[in-house]
Formats: sequence, structure tokens, C-alpha cells
Amino acid sequence: MTGSTLPSVLSASLGIALTISAGWAQPVSPARYRPGCTIEAQPDRLQALSPEGDLVLASGRTARLAGIRLPGEAPHRENALAWLQARIDQPVLVRAAASPDRWSRISIRIRSADSASPLDWSHGLIEAGLAITDAGLDETFCEPELLALEATARERRLGLWADDRYKPMDVNQSEPLRDRIGSFVLVEGRVRSIGERKQRIYLNFGGLWAEDFTIIIPRKTWKQMSDRGMGAEALKGQRIRARGILQPWQGAAFSIVIPDMIERLEGGRLPR
Repeated sequence: MTGSTLPSVLSASLGIALTISAGWAQPVSPARYRPGCTIEAQPDRLQALSPEGDLVLASGRTARLAGIRLPGEAPHRENALAWLQARIDQPVLVRAAASPDRWSRISIRIRSADSASPLDWSHGLIEAGLAITDAGLDETFCEPELLALEATARERRLGLWADDRYKPMDVNQSEPLRDRIGSFVLVEGRVRSIGERKQRIYLNFGGLWAEDFTIIIPRKTWKQMSDRGMGAEALKGQRIRARGILQPWQGAAFSIVIPDMIERLEGGRLPR
């Protein structure tokens, strides 16, 4: 769709959008004050889904939902795509990242422009157990409440959480971890030691660092974590849950660039 025709397509939704955009702009958690989380919402529509499941907007942009990951296996992926397809042509409000990723997609937060029951689409998918919280491709995680919504869906075994494949894995089970190399996983385990190097920090979960699971954290992210009370003293000896794409480094490992992707399971939540 060309830029010249877009105003006529969106005009029907603009009036509705303006009535609720102010409400959506109000912060509901401290994350709203993070850089990049207060982008002005613009009216748009979901025009179609690409074969890869990306969102094709009426404004001509290709997008993905920020902060979440759609499941990759049947039937959960089909269920998630059906949820999105049911919302094609609905007027929405979109907050978009400034620059696209390497696949020419922009990262967006999207909300139905319905004054009666406005719905944040990432919230809706997570609450139904149709998606997993994942901020791995975003520079800033603007919706930490997704973790709590996901925890509720997981406890209720909704959607994909009824499938053992998606449940958190024990970091001490090395063989199952190696079998999932290249996949996005949730893991749980106790931080045994922390190695600090010039460029990276290593959270070690076993006594044999060359064979056991490790979380790799860039120095920039580690500083953010330390500034928020999530440094070595808060993590060492603690049982945590983390999420990322498993890589064949030493035993198995993944990198974390967003502090929220680590959750403490004992002694209260980590500061946000």
C-alpha cells in the first residue's frame, strides 16, 4: 500500500485511536521510563501475515511483536497465528522501533484501538499460552509484566505450557540441553560461580566450567544489572530462571543482553 492511500485506509480508526492513546501513554510500570519505551502511538491496521508469521501492516511496514516469541512447533504455532489472523483489519495503535532488524522487520507494541476493551496483543498471546516472553532482539524490554503473565499461564498449563518441550529445563541435565542446541529454551539452576572478564561475565552452573551450562553476559549488560542491584552478590548461590537460544559453547550456553531475562527463584524477585 502506498503512502498516498494510507490516510484514507486509516481515517476510520483515527477517531477511536485518539480517544485511548492518552490512556496507553500512562506508565504502568517503571519500565515505561526506560529509553525507547515512550514512543508515540500511531494508528494502523494489520493487513496480513507473512508466510513466516510476521505482521504486515497497512502502513506498508513488516513487523514483529516486541518482547515475545511465537512457538515454532505445531499445533502451538498454528494456534498463535490463528489468534493474529482473527485480528486482521482491526484498527490498532502501534508503537514502533526506530530501525528495522536484519530481516527488515520493525519491533512493535500493538494495541487494539477499542475504547471498550483495548487489548495489548503481546499480553493477549502470553496470557493464552500462545507465546513465550523473549526480549532477546530488542534493545530495551518495555513490558516486564509479560513475565508475570507468562508465569500464570505456565502454572495453569495453558496452550504451549501443557507441552513438556516448553517447560523450564534443569541446567544439570547436560544431555537434554545439548539435544536442544539452536533452540530457544527456559532453564533453571543455581549459580555456582561468576567469572568476570574484560568484555564478558560468565555465570557458571557447575563445577566443570568447560562442560557445564553457562550464561554469557556482555560487560554493558552486566553494568546495567549491577546498577539495578543484580550484580554478583545478588546472583551467586541463587537459583534462577533464564531464557535464550542455546549455543554449543563448552557444554552449552546462551547470551543475555536484557537483564529482565534472568529471574531469581528464591529469596524474592530481583530488583527491576
